[in-house]
Amino acid sequence: MTAPDAPAPPPGHARASRRGDVVALVLLLAGVGLAVAAVIAGTRAGDGAAAGTPTPTWSVDGVDLDRYAADLLAAADDARTAAGLPAWEPAPCAQPAAAERAAALVGEELVHAALDPVLAACAPLSTVAENLSRAAAAPPDVVEAWLGSAGHRANIEDPTLTQAATACVLDDGQVLCALVLAGP
Repeated sequence: MTAPDAPAPPPGHARASRRGDVVALVLLLAGVGLAVAAVIAGTRAGDGAAAGTPTPTWSVDGVDLDRYAADLLAAADDARTAAGLPAWEPAPCAQPAAAERAAALVGEELVHAALDPVLAACAPLSTVAENLSRAAAAPPDVVEAWLGSAGHRANIEDPTLTQAATACVLDDGQVLCALVLAGP
C-alpha cells in the first residue's frame, strides 16, 4: 500500500515563500548595516562613546576624588538648571554624611540608608535625599545614568531639594559617590 500523495501547494505558494525569504534576508542585512553604522558612529563621537554610555577609556588611575566629586556635583547641577530649576546651594551640614555614606558602601551593595543623621545635622531643613553611584565612568556619564532612572532624576529635579553635598571614594577600580540633597 502506498501513502496518498500530499496535496499540491496552491499556485504561487512557492514563489511567495521565496519572496518572503528574500524580504527577510534584505531586512536582516539592513539591520546588520545599521548596527555596524551605530558602532562606527559611536566610536567616532567626540568623547569616544555614544551618548549615555560610559567612556571606555576612562580609568580611576590618578583620579583626584575631590575634583571628581566637584565635577559630579557640577554635572548634576547642570542637569537641574537645564530642567529650569535654580542651582543648588552648598550643603556643608550634609558633607560629613555624604563622606560617611560613600565610605560605608565600599565593597557593599549600593543600598539607600535612613538619612536621619542628615536631618539632625541640617535642621531646620526637613527634606533629604541621596543619589548613589559606583562606576568607572566620567562624572557626566554618571549623571546621564541618573537621568535615565526615574528616582534619581526625581531627586535631581526636586524643587524642594535646594542644597547639595557630594563625596567620593575608590572602590575596586571604580569611583563610589554619594550625592546628598537637602531642603526645607
